[in-house]
Amino acid sequence: MAPEYDTCSVVPLHLTVELAHHILHVHRSCPPDQCSRRKAALYYLMDTRRVSTRRAGLPGSARRTGLG
Repeated sequence: MAPEYDTCSVVPLHLTVELAHHILHVHRSCPPDQCSRRKAALYYLMDTRRVSTRRAGLPGSARRTGLG
């Protein structure tokens, strides 16, 4: 069982590239539209240009509007 601070609803206040990648690894089976933690990590990596929107697996409309 994941520690309480690693649940889907708890989003870290300060993300780093390493932490965002760790979150994506731990939450790889969570849909981004239902997991706030995974969604925050995806958008952080997109903002820092570490992952493309296509590679993040977001639908086309989410890539255009910034919503997921």
